[in-house]
Amino acid sequence: MSQNTLYIAEPIFSEKLQKFDGESSFPPIKKIGITTDHPERREKELLGTVSPVKVSIIKAWTNVDARKIESMLHTILDNTRLDGEYFWDGNETLIDAVTDFIQSYHPEAEEVPVTDDSDVVAATQAVKKKNSQRIYTEVVPNLEEMEIKYSITKNGKAITFKVGEYYLKLSGRTGGKYTLTIWSKTKSTEQALIDFTESQECSANSTDDSSRKARIPMSELSVIIKSIQHFVGNKSA
Repeated sequence: MSQNTLYIAEPIFSEKLQKFDGESSFPPIKKIGITTDHPERREKELLGTVSPVKVSIIKAWTNVDARKIESMLHTILDNTRLDGEYFWDGNETLIDAVTDFIQSYHPEAEEVPVTDDSDVVAATQAVKKKNSQRIYTEVVPNLEEMEIKYSITKNGKAITFKVGEYYLKLSGRTGGKYTLTIWSKTKSTEQALIDFTESQECSANSTDDSSRKARIPMSELSVIIKSIQHFVGNKSA
């Protein structure tokens, strides 16, 4: 492939690392980079032969000025940059946002089909299975006790539900911890911080929905459940 290709990759733990800590999954991080090679070959380069971490290329585009678009995206997402080409994607909207950006401003772009390495597929499935099991065994019983209707996402990594005028998404994270994201079209951020104890204001991020108000990041499930119970109790009082 003679021209540059823009890609989004997602690092995940390998099965070997899972043997040491079966509760772990990789934090919500994405890599935005370019390659002069086919994405699948680039993915194998990122995997390496001895690296304990597997990297899966999620999407890739060619027939564009990949270096220019990469620079633009890095600038737009600078406030979420972790290091180099790696960005925090706590709300897991970055892939859709970048896709929408390219479709809107670079319709000439051609998406490149990507087939995952077998090790990547195995590692991804292991992580999803573990997260899904935790959602069903740890989160669901708490929501049912509060008589809250819920919906589990197709990938089994998160559970969504509505309380009052808030829409909530509870996602499983690293080391058995969870993140609660809070949206509302009618409530202000200030009110959300009052309604949900331990919550904090979300940093500005152009890829996030403007209705996102607050979140409780990387916390023990008990802390998040207590916060939800606080709001539900005050609402019914």
